[in-house]
Amino acid sequence: MSQVDVSPFITYRTHLDGYHAALAAGLSDADYVALVTDADDRVSALTGGTGFRQTPVQWLETPLDRPVLAKIETANVGGSHKARHLFGLLIEMMVNESTGATDGPTGELAIASCGNAAVGAATVTAAVGRPLRVFVPADADVEVMNELSRLNANVEVCERQPGVDGDPCMHGLERALDQGAVAFTVQGPTCPGVIDGGRTLGLELGAQLAELDVQATDLYVQIGGGALATAAMDGLKRFGSATPRFHPVQPEQAHPLIATWNLIAPRLEAGETLDKLLDEPGLMTPWPGIPTSIATGILDDITYDWQTVVEHVVTSRGWPVLVDEGTFASAVELASHQVVPPPDATGAASLAGLLADEGASDDDGVAVVLVTGVDRSLVSTVT
Repeated sequence: MSQVDVSPFITYRTHLDGYHAALAAGLSDADYVALVTDADDRVSALTGGTGFRQTPVQWLETPLDRPVLAKIETANVGGSHKARHLFGLLIEMMVNESTGATDGPTGELAIASCGNAAVGAATVTAAVGRPLRVFVPADADVEVMNELSRLNANVEVCERQPGVDGDPCMHGLERALDQGAVAFTVQGPTCPGVIDGGRTLGLELGAQLAELDVQATDLYVQIGGGALATAAMDGLKRFGSATPRFHPVQPEQAHPLIATWNLIAPRLEAGETLDKLLDEPGLMTPWPGIPTSIATGILDDITYDWQTVVEHVVTSRGWPVLVDEGTFASAVELASHQVVPPPDATGAASLAGLLADEGASDDDGVAVVLVTGVDRSLVSTVT
C-alpha cells in the first residue's frame, strides 16, 4: 500500500510527539494505529471522502523565472490544512482517555476561528460525536456559517467592542474556558497538540521533495496565528529535509508578526541574542483597529506562535513579506486556473507572498508555496 493510501498520522507516526506519548502511556504501536484508523474512518464516513491522506504537490506556472512547487491542501478534510491540526489534537485527547491519563473533557470543546479552523474542528468532532462551541467574528463567511450549521456546531458570533483590543473571538473563547469548556483551537500556546497534527504537512512535503529529488531554496507560508508555519517547518526538519529559507507572509492591512520582526531585526544586527529577545515581554501586541483584507483567514490580531516563527526566520536566513490586496487577487487568479479545487485569497496567500517578494526573482532555485484553503463560494459542500 502506497503512502497516499494511508493516513499521514500513521505513515509518519514515529515523527509525532503524540505517538511517543501514547507509547510512554502504555499503548502499543498496534493500539495507536487502531485508534487513529478508527477515528480516520469516522471522519471518512462523515465526509463521504477518504479521511486524511497525503495531499499532492504540483508545479505552478508563474510570471517568475524560477520553478514554483505548490503543496495543495484545498481537497483535504474540511477544505484546508486546519483539520490536520485539530485531528492531531483529537488523537491526543483520545490517547489520554484510553490510557487513563485523563477522564476526558469535563466540558464542551471550544474554538475561536474566522473560518477554516472552525470547519476543520467541527468536522473532526462531529465525526466522533463530540459537541463543539465555535466563536466566530460578525463578518464570518456565509459558506462557513452554513457548513458549521450542517455539522451541528454551537456557533456564537462575537462583535468587536469599542476600546477593547484583541480578537473578540479569542475573548469569547477565554470566557468559555473560564466556565469549564475545553480548548480545541488552532493556537499553539493554548493547545500545543495542534502543532503535532500540522507537522504531518511538513513531513509529507519532505517526503515529496525527496521523491522528486528537489531541494527547496525558499518556503513561503502565510501567517495568521502562526501554527501552520511552526508545524510545517518543524515537520520538514523532523523528516530530515534541508531547511529552505523561510518567509512568513502577512497582509499590509494587519501584520503583527512583521511589526514585531521590525522591532527585533535591527537589534539582532546590533548583536543582541535571539534567545534574549524572544523572552522579552511586550514585543508582540494586538494589531490596532479592525483589519480588513480579502485574505480574511490571516487577520489575527496577534501571532500567537510568534517566537517560533521568528526563530525559523532567523535560523533559515529568511525574511518576512508584506502583501497588498492587488497581489492577493493576482495570486487567486493565477492559482484558480491551475489548482483543483481552487483556493480563496487566504489559501493562495503564500503564493501571493512569493509574487510580492522583490528578492524572489533574483534566485532560480525552487520556491515552495502552500495552497491551503478552498474557495467555499465555489464548493457547495466541503468534504
